[in-house]
Amino acid sequence: MRYEENWTALADHACRAHRLDPLKYIDLGQQRHLSLGGDARIRYEYFRNPSFGAGVQDPNGYLLQRYLLHGDLRLHPRLRVFAQLESSLLSGREGGARRTDRNRIDLNQAFVEWSAWRSGEDVASIRLGRQEVELGSAQFTSARDGLNDRLSFDGIRLVGQVSGWRFHAMATEVVQTEPGSFDDPSRRDETLSGFFLSRRQALLPAGNAVIYASRRTRPETLYFDGDGEEARITAGTRWWGRGRNWDYNLEAGIQRGEHGADDIRGWYVNTDNGWNFDARWEPRLGVRFSIGSGDRGSGDGELNTFSPLFASTAYSGLSGLIGPSNSVNVAPSLRLRPHPDLSVLIGTSVFWRQSRDDGIYNIASELLRPPGSSGAYHVGTQPTLQVTWTPTPRVTLLTTLSYFRAGQFLRETPPGENVTYVTSWWAYRF
Repeated sequence: MRYEENWTALADHACRAHRLDPLKYIDLGQQRHLSLGGDARIRYEYFRNPSFGAGVQDPNGYLLQRYLLHGDLRLHPRLRVFAQLESSLLSGREGGARRTDRNRIDLNQAFVEWSAWRSGEDVASIRLGRQEVELGSAQFTSARDGLNDRLSFDGIRLVGQVSGWRFHAMATEVVQTEPGSFDDPSRRDETLSGFFLSRRQALLPAGNAVIYASRRTRPETLYFDGDGEEARITAGTRWWGRGRNWDYNLEAGIQRGEHGADDIRGWYVNTDNGWNFDARWEPRLGVRFSIGSGDRGSGDGELNTFSPLFASTAYSGLSGLIGPSNSVNVAPSLRLRPHPDLSVLIGTSVFWRQSRDDGIYNIASELLRPPGSSGAYHVGTQPTLQVTWTPTPRVTLLTTLSYFRAGQFLRETPPGENVTYVTSWWAYRF
């Protein structure tokens, strides 16, 4: 989150090492200063057999561009204004733009923050306006950096920490992506509100723990069990930390609410653990296990399909082919660092349906494929190779290659073609 950055150290000119550092701290006098920054990402993306053969074929791939420019104006030690413009562009894609591909230019963030109370390291701040929100591991609420257009919310947030307790509360409306200029509205019937409370804990090494609850409303959503207005409450806990050689992330919770005339009864479990070896190339062997509930039967008065709310693409890699709804996923991986600036990730993800009475969904909980007459659980297997090179602190080059081999469920509910995915981007940040 760019609004979390603090460049006050650059008030000392001796600390300025980059030619753009004067833009990071512009002294306005009387304890006021302005910080400017930006991001640029140019990305090539290619799918062979998109949507497992149901999508429009695109033999050449397409180009995605995203540009961000922000300003952080500190008017007082307790008062600041933050604003960020975004431009997301698409060219060359057969079948046209997807919902999150194109946004010519718009106000991605614009909020006022007032630190209403401060004592030592303890602080409580109120942010009012349009803002990005990324909570915890970004499992359910992310700025969706993996997509071309980032996500933001209109509303109010309370953030801070007191006596070692970190807290967050929000009441917001979801900003809708429109392809034109300065035309992204928020809607009163599509909202996200909630809170989380966390602190360090000693039960696990270098541990942290959080409890959270949120309420998400939408005017209409479609699951295999039917469509209707949705109000979904998510309550859960997350435990994470890092020991000398191992790191861990454990998360679980339930979902309740209403969807049309049905009661929502969903649940989820997610773990992501790794062991870091004291060896050349700093190998990390990791395994992720995730399970999100699926519906147990159509027309029974209950919707059991788990919804990831505002998930990132991370569940099935940058391709984002499969989402966590009605899904079981096991993903072992190996990360290597042949050079301090180079990271290589090799992994495989295996996907099954949690319930054979429900279909499969994308990361936005949109139905991709109904169950049909198939009783198979196996959806597919996706090996992935990802290489990330950071030649300077401001430049990142990333390339991902994955191959999704369709499982029995997709083959029994055709089309069930294998999918090849390639993406490569150059990103610059100042």
